[in-house]
Amino acid sequence: MWRSKLAMIGLVLVGFVIAFSLLLPLLLPFDPVQMNVRNALQPPGGAHLLGTDHFGRDLLTRLAYGGIISLQVGFAVTILSVVVGVGLGALSGFVGGATDTVIMRLMDALMAFPGLLLAIALVAVFGGTMGAIVLALTIVGVPRFARVVRATVMQRKEADYVLAAVALGKRPWKILVQDILPNCSGPIIVQATLKFPGAILGEAGLSFLGLGLPPPAPSWGRMLQESRAFMEVAPGAAILSGLAIFITVLGFNLLGDGIRDILDPRAKHARS
Repeated sequence: MWRSKLAMIGLVLVGFVIAFSLLLPLLLPFDPVQMNVRNALQPPGGAHLLGTDHFGRDLLTRLAYGGIISLQVGFAVTILSVVVGVGLGALSGFVGGATDTVIMRLMDALMAFPGLLLAIALVAVFGGTMGAIVLALTIVGVPRFARVVRATVMQRKEADYVLAAVALGKRPWKILVQDILPNCSGPIIVQATLKFPGAILGEAGLSFLGLGLPPPAPSWGRMLQESRAFMEVAPGAAILSGLAIFITVLGFNLLGDGIRDILDPRAKHARS
């Protein structure tokens, strides 16, 4: 990791975003949802270091609490996508036959829809709650994990150590859990590091379209959407919320590329 400058930049950006979101709310005296219209659209300076929005809410406070929402969505969607996707992919690749056909056709059907459109449809059905957003983005993310794990399991199950375990009479589920899946951890970890920023970007996109958490939740996407009408007189809110999304997604993507280089040297050699 130390040899990759881009990966270290990503690690620094990710650390900054996590510290900003988790530690700063403990120090700031403002409520992220409390309105004070007398202080609306204040410029940076004084008690409000980054100014205020059109309802007089402190922008720095809302950015910090918005980071908490983004991190919560990112972690929840990534963990659920890994658990469900790895389970379906491992079952499909290891069992094969009709099971493989049914699972993969279901994954193909989900992947046939553009991810954001599918998430919009699911959120419209389940509502704009945190659980609905996580569920929608998880359903969008599961097929990619399932296909990656399926391909890796199908490759690994023909390895000599698996054939030796079969010859020794080891139970199939133990072979899958103890011998095959641990050797699939590299692609799973890489895919998870790339799914995390995708989930954050998906939540921001849904909030920007008005399908995310309802107001006055301090979501970065909603902050960006609400500030469009005031960009000529007070562009700070739009610039800061967009910059927060950009830095977070960039940091996790750079970190994911670095981890991919470590776990898969062939990918690094191919790019070089």
